[in-house]
Amino acid sequence: MEFTSMTVEELEARLAQLPDEIEKDDADLDALDAEFKGITAELDARKAAAAKKAEIRNAVASGDGKVVAEIPTQEKRTMEEIKYNAQSPEYRTAWLKNIAQRDGQMIFGDLTETEQRAFTFTTANTGAVVPTETMNRIVELVESMAPMYDDATKTGMVKGFGVPRHKSIAAGDAAATDEGVANADEEDTFDLLALDGVEIKKHVEITRKMQWQSIDAFEAWLTGHIAKRIAVAKEAQIRARLDAVATGIAAANVLTAQTYAEGTIRAILAKIKQSGTKVWYANTNTIWNGLAGIQDGNDRPLFVPSTLDSDPTIQGRIYGGSVKVDENLADNVVYVGVPASILANDFEALFMNNAIDPKTFKTIIAGYSLFDAGLENPLAFVKATFTA
Repeated sequence: MEFTSMTVEELEARLAQLPDEIEKDDADLDALDAEFKGITAELDARKAAAAKKAEIRNAVASGDGKVVAEIPTQEKRTMEEIKYNAQSPEYRTAWLKNIAQRDGQMIFGDLTETEQRAFTFTTANTGAVVPTETMNRIVELVESMAPMYDDATKTGMVKGFGVPRHKSIAAGDAAATDEGVANADEEDTFDLLALDGVEIKKHVEITRKMQWQSIDAFEAWLTGHIAKRIAVAKEAQIRARLDAVATGIAAANVLTAQTYAEGTIRAILAKIKQSGTKVWYANTNTIWNGLAGIQDGNDRPLFVPSTLDSDPTIQGRIYGGSVKVDENLADNVVYVGVPASILANDFEALFMNNAIDPKTFKTIIAGYSLFDAGLENPLAFVKATFTA
């Protein structure tokens, strides 16, 4: 096939069609592989030509009209540091090609010269790091799939730390006194909300069928699957801390055998001793088979469905507070409170790595996060378990 007569748009469109053709039973894999290499080579050649033209234009624009001298090695390396890093598209493509292997063979072809330079330069001292573009997509997915984590107050302390909490004034609060009489000494009660961090890990094995998917589909599946499982684990850690005595909800705010009634809702809200926007977290069954059916004394529903919120997790409102879907919760279990009081700390940014199992030749992708959470004000939340 002649590629030189095709436009860049036509070449890229044809490249996007190749993964589907590979899956056909009568596919000529050798021909498709040759076509893939030809298209990528043509695109690289045009990119190099465009860069050369830009270089000449710059030289002409500078007014000297001289041939650009050979760039010294150190200067060349500095330029590559800017061009080739975990953010560059050349490294991203090279990284994905290295993942998509079967029996030691690269399914999407060998690295081009440009990809090889980008991969070799970026991994010289750090190993095969996940491209920045992929890392950013994972972080976005984590926040969108875990409503409690998304709403929490996030910090990025890199070491274990504690947050001092002022619990009460035992004696000596501010008060009126007679003239010339000293006020009583204040006695305060403190404790420490300690967050030491827990390791959250997840790995997947890339099957032979998955390795045959297109690069974009492969990346979307990889990032989406690992991000979803990491999100579920972070959500579980937040709930575990909310349920713990030292880091979570006060014992008086943990309610059981509650009824779906207006009086119950008002009693729950009365227990929240924290200013700020309140949010109700419950799964779909609890919302629509429980909370949505509660009526006041005039047979008007307390739950007002919402269709205008930009946040798809918001299903409606109760007494002004948002009701959010959280499918991580069990039926008839509701957490309600001020989410800004949840302190969620990522000690280490989400890290991913890949390796090939020498026995099975499967590609193993592993994700790791060091994370912890706690409730700054034990009276900022209520956990209520309803009777079905």
